Amino acid sequence: MVTSETQTSFVKKHGLSVFCGLLYMVFSGFACAAGVDTGSSSMTSLQTWLDTWIPLAATILIVVTAIGWMAHMVQMTTAVRLGLGLIVIGSASYLVSLFGLTSA
Repeated sequence: MVTSETQTSFVKKHGLSVFCGLLYMVFSGFACAAGVDTGSSSMTSLQTWLDTWIPLAATILIVVTAIGWMAHMVQMTTAVRLGLGLIVIGSASYLVSLFGLTSA
């Protein structure tokens, strides 16, 4: 038999978790019913960054590094390491973007 003392300790121990869970269930339904964006625009933005902007920025930085090396402003070892690193970053970003990101 459950005593009132056991019920009271359960409420003290788990009351906040149960209340937050109930709020989550209620308000997540409201968000979907109201047509609130569930993350698709964020995923589209991330897809654009991975697909376009990061490889483009890496390419521009490779050109700047090469110009700096030709102008004797950057040492050969630094230019090679920086260039290879930027090639890896740009390629990896583009390859990740090919897998496609979805929010659902």
